[in-house]
Amino acid sequence: MQILDQDKKKGEITVRVQDLNDLWTLYNIISKGDTVSSLTQRRVVMKEGSSGERKVMRLTLKVEDVAFHEFSNRLRIKGTILEGPDDFVSFGSYHTFNLEINQKITIIKENWMRQDLMRLKESSKLSTNFVMLIIAMETGLANVALITNYSHNNIATITKTIPGKRYEQSFRKKFLHDFFEDVQRVIESNTETRDINLIIICGPGTVKDQFIRWLKENSSQEFDNMRSIHASSGTESAIYETLKSQELAKLKKNIKILQETEKIEQVLTQLGKDADLISIGVAEVAKAAQMGAVEQLLVADIVIRGASKAKKLEIEEIITNVEQTGGQVDILNTKHPAGEQLTDLGSLIAILRYKF
Repeated sequence: MQILDQDKKKGEITVRVQDLNDLWTLYNIISKGDTVSSLTQRRVVMKEGSSGERKVMRLTLKVEDVAFHEFSNRLRIKGTILEGPDDFVSFGSYHTFNLEINQKITIIKENWMRQDLMRLKESSKLSTNFVMLIIAMETGLANVALITNYSHNNIATITKTIPGKRYEQSFRKKFLHDFFEDVQRVIESNTETRDINLIIICGPGTVKDQFIRWLKENSSQEFDNMRSIHASSGTESAIYETLKSQELAKLKKNIKILQETEKIEQVLTQLGKDADLISIGVAEVAKAAQMGAVEQLLVADIVIRGASKAKKLEIEEIITNVEQTGGQVDILNTKHPAGEQLTDLGSLIAILRYKF
């Protein structure tokens, strides 16, 4: 996210979208009732009876709805027109911005929340979007997930009955290779349409390594970005297990999902050691924050996104108290298993410096 201009008196911030992480950030920042301004295209009917033509113009909208479309790489912002060229628009009518990478947008809020400004700054630290394809595999079962900094999608489950070792090896090998071909098709269809930074094959035993050797021998694609990691199974849970693995620790600096996974693990570890050093829920965390007891605060983004102004102000006060007493604040993405776990635990969790 590139912050181009900021007018604190007017409550205006102009930014340039640099990657998909920025679109996700803006999805969580722009709310109903905000004002946004950007260049856009709008169909204008110049002659009665004609289908009209699309013209580029700058419009200002009063926001009514925001939707993130990750697979079309755009953020849709719908609202009523407040400002625009008089000859071409009817004020009060609806328009939708389809915000994409490299576009500029100005956001105007009556009151910028501290957490919103924090998210803008955080977005600038992740300069690129890291995309992983993780395949959890065991004999006859594979689960495939596409993971980015803003989403975790389980895109395929592949099953195949593989005859046991008591059967003739050539017969068993044929079924195993049919299974490998099914997995190969899923991998290649994704690598052909997306820039995949890392492909991980995880699972127990030697099947994953057999598959990697077979894939490199039978695919026309190069897979220099593929690695093998041990996991306990070929189920979906093995994918989350892999995200927590030490093998991926060196990547945490640039991959938000790995950072968030680690933070949830810290909470779970502390709950097991001493649950009294954990506060859960708005009332309990607010009390801990007022006393300066919060060392780390985890907030699920769903608590902030779409919340009432009163609720946002309540969260804002907690965040301010935590930061002013030297605590760390992290807003977690609920589109990932780590964020889902945080929601299940209570959406707002604090690790404390001391008991009170």
